[in-house]
Amino acid sequence: MCRTLVLIVAYDAERHIESLLERVPEECFDAERYHLLCIDDSSSDRSAELATRWLREHRVDNATVLRNPVNQGYGGNQKLGYRYAVDAGFDLVILLHGDSQYAPEILPRFVEIFERTGAGVILGSRMRDVSQATAGGMPFYKILGNRVLTGLQNLITGRDLSEYHTGYRAYSRDFLTSVPFEILTNDFHFDSEILLQAFTARERIEEFGIPTYYGDEICHVNGLRYAWSVMASTITYRMHHLGMLCSLKYRNLGSARYHDKSWMPYSSHSRTLAVVRRAQPYTLLDLGCGPGHVARLCEEMGARVTGIDREQPLPETVSHFLAWDLEQTPLPLDAFAFDLVLILDLVEHLENPEEFLLSLRNASEQSTGGEAGPRMVITTPNVAFAAVRLNLLFGRFNYAERGILDITHKRLFTRRSLVSMLEDCGYRIERVEGIGVPFGAVMGGRMGTFLGWISDFFARLWPSLWAFQFLVVCRPVPGVRQLLQDSEPFLRHEADEPAAVEAS
Repeated sequence: MCRTLVLIVAYDAERHIESLLERVPEECFDAERYHLLCIDDSSSDRSAELATRWLREHRVDNATVLRNPVNQGYGGNQKLGYRYAVDAGFDLVILLHGDSQYAPEILPRFVEIFERTGAGVILGSRMRDVSQATAGGMPFYKILGNRVLTGLQNLITGRDLSEYHTGYRAYSRDFLTSVPFEILTNDFHFDSEILLQAFTARERIEEFGIPTYYGDEICHVNGLRYAWSVMASTITYRMHHLGMLCSLKYRNLGSARYHDKSWMPYSSHSRTLAVVRRAQPYTLLDLGCGPGHVARLCEEMGARVTGIDREQPLPETVSHFLAWDLEQTPLPLDAFAFDLVLILDLVEHLENPEEFLLSLRNASEQSTGGEAGPRMVITTPNVAFAAVRLNLLFGRFNYAERGILDITHKRLFTRRSLVSMLEDCGYRIERVEGIGVPFGAVMGGRMGTFLGWISDFFARLWPSLWAFQFLVVCRPVPGVRQLLQDSEPFLRHEADEPAAVEAS
């Protein structure tokens, strides 16, 4: 059984609130399945009093009427209702306006769709049939504005909704608990922002056509301001997903942080795989393997891959996996025991990458005969990339959910500082390559490939300025334990043995 909260948001609705309640289907007064919550947003009239009087006169037991002492705005009022629904354990909450613009007679339809599909968001769309909206008295300029805004939002988001701006909608408890709806705007474009959260969380969305009724209700929306706010929010959403900025409204809502870039010809993944193909290692260590996109392709080339990360990679991507926090040193295995070591997009996430790199060398006891250790491939972003420099020129330093200024990055490097760190930590650098912007991750097709080629050309030409990332191939110089172990014993006294010293 689906427990449903009908949230009635009211503001100066005394002329309509009683007639609205009269039209609510009889089944919605079943206290076992439904509860009605009317929140009056500090109206200047008697909306809360009239709603309370009607409910008492009709002996409705499954209803609550609240009045905000301070006006919270259209979005702010919804937040209170959704918090009430989540905390009280309702499975579904249906938004209903107190001005009778939307037909309460079809409330059970939302429940039926939810029980049938399990959708996290259900929209009652007025634009499924524009003729119905016209017949219901919706002004032409509102129909036109709705269609234009919805079309632009679909273009920006890549979706295909018939309407973003309906106020007749339902949300599941599971969806509301998965998104930070309480940090969204308190204004009228709250409805658009929560849909953008649903897109980010990859929530299932269902639409169905509803009748429209425009009467003598008062519209409190400033159309131009509303359109501007809607477009600004939608563009912000798109920029967030392009990695150009980071909005708390859409962070960590279920989308994969690390995408497979191996298919892009000018990406760090494809360039790393080229190194692996030339080296033909039998054993390979992938530190910070993530989902295992690169590891899987290395396995297909014949390498036996051992992956280390905090979270399990995708199935069938590595031969062996160790769950380990790479901030902890030393590692539970010896990096020198492998033919090739990958450290891809890792050092920027560490609080102390120098300690990590030193530990790889000094903790090893593998005999190398005094020669350098296994070849290592390291990739990391270039904080001196031209776009970052240009933003700094204008006083902007915007973190993003991915990219150079990924908000989880703790250390950032230029080409010079990266090379200096590796040399100081005892790594012999064989080559440093500049990698261009992975345009294929932003746009597909020939255009993405062409722009990737252009970016890669300039990254090779002037890596300090135009490289989006750096790829370093290097070898660790043997650590002190290895050098001591490999030294030739011309004369050795028993007291000089480390074991003997410890025993004493």
